[in-house]
Amino acid sequence: MASGTPLVAPDRAKLLHGLTYVVDPPGLSQPVLGSVLDYWEKKRGTRRMPRRADIDALELKPYLRHLFLIEALGGGEFRYRLIGSEITERYGRNSTGKTVREIYGAMPAICDWMTDMLLAVTQQARPVLASGPLSAINKDHVVSESLHLPLADDGEIVTMIFGATRYSVAGRG
Repeated sequence: MASGTPLVAPDRAKLLHGLTYVVDPPGLSQPVLGSVLDYWEKKRGTRRMPRRADIDALELKPYLRHLFLIEALGGGEFRYRLIGSEITERYGRNSTGKTVREIYGAMPAICDWMTDMLLAVTQQARPVLASGPLSAINKDHVVSESLHLPLADDGEIVTMIFGATRYSVAGRG
């Protein structure tokens, strides 16, 4: 799939309330996501991707509220290991320690979409930008943009996904 091409068919995106994701998103200059991508690139250096040990959240102090860390468990399962306070406030809950299936199991379409998006990160080992309204918690007026960045201790197999999320009110950027 070409860089910057949405990986969700338009009819499926519509079914999922406008949720989309893009591998290798172009032009992330926005302060939170752009800064976290720059950090990941710096830590990556000449390697395909950085290791988990390369990431020090304290080096991203201005963005701590926006950060997350997801463990790839294998078999299409993912567990949230760290969720920043901005994310927990928006969702009204702290899902640290829970799997995607535990969080979204009652919403099969969203659960499948989340799993597909995270699998894109692990299988392609490239940055993935996910965006869409917070329909899962009935906040369609709030738009989420999340940058998902692969981490691999052996340089090949993605074991963790590091990233950041920012929010805006629909129509206001």
